Amino acid sequence: MANLTIQNLRVWAPASQHLLLDGISCVARDGEILAVVGPNGAGKSSLLHALAGDFESYQGTIDFGVIPHDLQRRARHMAVLPQFSLLSFPYRVDEVVRLGRIPHRSGQRIDQQIIDEVLHAMDIAYLAQRLYTELSGGEKQRVQLARVLAQIWRAEDADCGQRLLLLDEPTTALDLGHQHQLMQAIRKFAASGVIVVMVLHDLNLAARYADKVLALQCSQTLAFGSVSQVICSDVIQALYATGVAVLHHPDYSTPIVLGQ
Repeated sequence: MANLTIQNLRVWAPASQHLLLDGISCVARDGEILAVVGPNGAGKSSLLHALAGDFESYQGTIDFGVIPHDLQRRARHMAVLPQFSLLSFPYRVDEVVRLGRIPHRSGQRIDQQIIDEVLHAMDIAYLAQRLYTELSGGEKQRVQLARVLAQIWRAEDADCGQRLLLLDEPTTALDLGHQHQLMQAIRKFAASGVIVVMVLHDLNLAARYADKVLALQCSQTLAFGSVSQVICSDVIQALYATGVAVLHHPDYSTPIVLGQ
């Protein structure tokens, strides 16, 4: 079983040397979703960039087993969905998703099978022949997630079977129904043996679908632990400096955060 272990991670902005992350520690295991929450500027996206290897130097430890330095081999283990995915060329949707298979040499038949499976998983098979540039913002977001899922869809494509999915606000621009459809698809994908680290602003989505929650404030860890340990009134009020009420969902027994 693979673990993602982060210990006392400190990262500085390359140009200004401003401290972006200060002593972050947490652990996530195969099959788990780690939700990263916190106010704007807390360091959430910086943490994803650090995990993706975007910073040349840092202090502390990021341990995810044996991850190759070669970018093409690394891309078979790790896929990243940034906050904004800019694509202005009129590719068909299935062609955009196929971009996720570039790091692999699995052949056209297997690649097409994976593309079909991912399109169905994201409920966008009906968009396969549409031009990406003609889609709504929410549809584009689902296509981009399908692309990164296709990149690490099969464990056998990763050299050691270890896979890490990094998502920065994946529910952006999605309506309520598609937010839950996307989160359910991610939950199912994680269960196949993938570690998922995602930045979320919606605490109720984090509470319902995550296994662990990391709360960041001013580049530091305010809290890390299970959903019930982190999404509680004391932590959330301290995290956002506002009054909240935390109830329990009547069907799922997960916390529900209500503003006051």
